[in-house]
Amino acid sequence: MLAVHANSGANGKGMPVSETPTQTGNGHRDGVGTLPWARRGMGRLSASDRLALLGQAYRLQGKLLLSLLRRAFGGVVIRGDVDELQAPDSEAARKAALLCTEVSPPFLVAHCQRMYIWARRLGERQTLRYDSELLYVACMLHDLGLTPAYAGCGEHAECFTVDSVQGAGGVARHAEWPPERQDALAEAILLHLNVDVPLRQGVEAHLLHEAAALDVLGLRAWEIAPETRKVCVDRFPRLDFKKEIAALFDRESGERPHGRIRFLRRYCGFTPLLRLEPFSE
Repeated sequence: MLAVHANSGANGKGMPVSETPTQTGNGHRDGVGTLPWARRGMGRLSASDRLALLGQAYRLQGKLLLSLLRRAFGGVVIRGDVDELQAPDSEAARKAALLCTEVSPPFLVAHCQRMYIWARRLGERQTLRYDSELLYVACMLHDLGLTPAYAGCGEHAECFTVDSVQGAGGVARHAEWPPERQDALAEAILLHLNVDVPLRQGVEAHLLHEAAALDVLGLRAWEIAPETRKVCVDRFPRLDFKKEIAALFDRESGERPHGRIRFLRRYCGFTPLLRLEPFSE
């Protein structure tokens, strides 16, 4: 087994991945955000990576426009009881939740909890079949690299998602997940910071990305009924999320100038979208 980096990181938690490519949701492709990409450059963007992200941003505009048109012309609005969406009853899910709460500030814990709600609701809206345990663990652990306990644990990493993968590895290994499932978890976490994650890159990766985009930037929030959004935010308060996450992204941009956060803020409209997202703080 080979970790994303030989340094297993804080608390000795590393994400083991196969030395040879495995058939995960992204197949054998090695574009930005994939496991081969992370192994190759530890999250450092190349010129081709930057062009790929700009291309994703262009395609995403079309998808969002279509979503808005559907909503305007009476498309289905997502409703549902937040309380019925309970965390999976498994040791891995419990360990992921415990790790998240132990090392993350309260605003980040609530963000992870909301993401699971959004991911489940969006998945149901699209009638997708997914691994709910893998999705939950990914939601709870995708931002570990933004916490003091795990920031920088991936030596020479140029992206906090690489650190997050290092931290998520202990949970997956302890649960004795097979290598391909560990790879799927790692790749979902790595991919969630891309501009767009299509279904061909894995259902769980797609839903993790869509939930993050909804909670951080407000993308597709109009597809969730206002009352459903309110119940979710009441249960898992935002706790000045916009201000707090902006501060973490400031740090990330300064410390890792060749990573995705700085690029997304500079060229893909990340900062204005964050300021304009529809949730009250």
